[in-house]
Amino acid sequence: MKSRWVGVPRAREAAISVAAVRRCPPKRLVVVFVLLVAVVWTAVALATPSKGQSSSILSLGALQADLAFDTGVSAQPTGLTWNGKQYSADQLPEFLMRLRSAGVTSLGNWLNLHPAVSARFGMVPVGLLHSPEVVTQQTKFAPGAYSGWHSHPGYLTATVVSGQVVRYGTDCSAQTFTAGQSFYETGATSFIVKNESSTDAVVLVTFVVPGGTPTTGLRVDTPQPTTCSK
Repeated sequence: MKSRWVGVPRAREAAISVAAVRRCPPKRLVVVFVLLVAVVWTAVALATPSKGQSSSILSLGALQADLAFDTGVSAQPTGLTWNGKQYSADQLPEFLMRLRSAGVTSLGNWLNLHPAVSARFGMVPVGLLHSPEVVTQQTKFAPGAYSGWHSHPGYLTATVVSGQVVRYGTDCSAQTFTAGQSFYETGATSFIVKNESSTDAVVLVTFVVPGGTPTTGLRVDTPQPTTCSK
């Protein structure tokens, strides 16, 4: 799935970083190194890894097609400011004309690639994955186990095969899923899944993620939200 944000390409970022390092005198290099270590340490410290959870991948495949999906972003018809001009939620036609005049030829595809913009006009924010990877995984939660706070690239559907799990959102709202029930997750928000029962729980998960995503990138560890202590 293409990025919603326009930034410096990774290769160029690396080139800029290397050039900057070459220009730094030794003392500055030490400072840069210390700052980089601090950033990495902070990221690791803030992550909330899983405990008591074991997973095994059952299948890997590539879908030879494009796939649209609900990004999970809430539709908020508040309008937006674009290139210095304010558009209200009912001025979508004017906004699309502005895009067309700027050289956008496929307006529908553009909106699919920018779900946050679609949401500002009250439309269901739809994401588009080009030739995504489809990964099936079985996850076992021992009694007291938890997934850690996390989100995902693309989306997933999960079905509880046996036992039960409780999923908490960042607002600490809880949803309990028992055998035969399913749930859906995207990268729009973070969750933590727990087995608060006294028996094992088994969950079958299907990830649909951008093509080329490694199996180590199926989940993204996130910090524990200040709004929930679970």
